[in-house]
Amino acid sequence: MPLPGAEAEDTRRQTEIARLFAEFAPKFPGAPEISAEELARDVRNNDRLVVVDVRTKAEQDVSVIRGAVRKDEFEASKAEFKDHKVVAYCTIGYRSGQYVETLRTQGFRAFNLKGSILSWTHVGGELQCGEGDGGEPTMRVHTFGKDWDLASSDCESVFHQKPALAYVAALVPAAFKPWTWFKKP
Repeated sequence: MPLPGAEAEDTRRQTEIARLFAEFAPKFPGAPEISAEELARDVRNNDRLVVVDVRTKAEQDVSVIRGAVRKDEFEASKAEFKDHKVVAYCTIGYRSGQYVETLRTQGFRAFNLKGSILSWTHVGGELQCGEGDGGEPTMRVHTFGKDWDLASSDCESVFHQKPALAYVAALVPAAFKPWTWFKKP
């Protein structure tokens, strides 16, 4: 039985996911979208489908959508998926939108999961911890940061312990960090 107020809170979270996704989706006009409901249907129907997780290893180590492959695994063998429907996801759809645009220029039938893993949790989509078909079911999901804690109330949200700015700074090459240019070795 859900906790009192959980339904209203989940509705609020879904509304916020939709708002955030709508803000940046126009930046990726070449990335068609698929809803979490449509993906759940495709998974049930066992369509020729590959789901690609484009998040960082730290995020993936918490959980992935059941049956998903990591981006590096997909890249290593993507020729075998040319005739598959490819659905990419991240936390909410920004990074996966970028990736879908790239895949489409390479001739893939690729789609961005609208609201990504956050929306997936709201349709009861299965998550697993660990790689491959043998991953253990989990209700934990990496939500990137406290501001992105929008997963279903049934899930346990996990996020970076470092401030988000420190996380993003770690992704920027040293050549673009002038404050590091003059440090002594």
